[in-house]
Amino acid sequence: MPLPIAHSVISASMYVAYKGSLSIKDDYKWLALFMSVGLFPDVDFITVPFMGFGSHRGFTHSFLFAFIITTLIFVYLKKRDSALTARFWSFLFLTMAIHPLCDFFTYDYLVERGGVKLFSPFSERYFESPVPIFMGIELRYLHTIFSAHTLLALAYETFISGLLFLTVFYFKTGSLNLDRVLRDRAED
Repeated sequence: MPLPIAHSVISASMYVAYKGSLSIKDDYKWLALFMSVGLFPDVDFITVPFMGFGSHRGFTHSFLFAFIITTLIFVYLKKRDSALTARFWSFLFLTMAIHPLCDFFTYDYLVERGGVKLFSPFSERYFESPVPIFMGIELRYLHTIFSAHTLLALAYETFISGLLFLTVFYFKTGSLNLDRVLRDRAED
């Protein structure tokens, strides 16, 4: 699976695509929401101690789960801010749905499972890309978590997701003026 860093950076990219700009000073709450939504499918890690690693990438990694949770979040937020539109819901949904897609494009070391239940509960089949984009890591053993492979996977996915973020930022803002974003943060 991509580590939380890649999921977070890709979620931040979705926020920039939605907003068209980024000011950490003004947008940190919405950015935190998008990043939390992008990480939320991994809530199923809670079940791992009780059900084993095979319980990961199940229903919480389905498009139906993304639809339900995004709708619940949107309804809650809409009551607080009536200006939110269907466009906001769409970007929030895409943010959550991208998480299982990233996992789909990640080599799964759990060979007895292999993939993501994208269409659960309608299909119990696990789907995995024949051409992974992300390297994946082995989570079942402590010695594999703290390894050179994990560091390489972390660096690789940070590069890939960071490149995506910079590309979205550039096309949505017209420049890579990241110093303005960082300056906004420093002024706080």
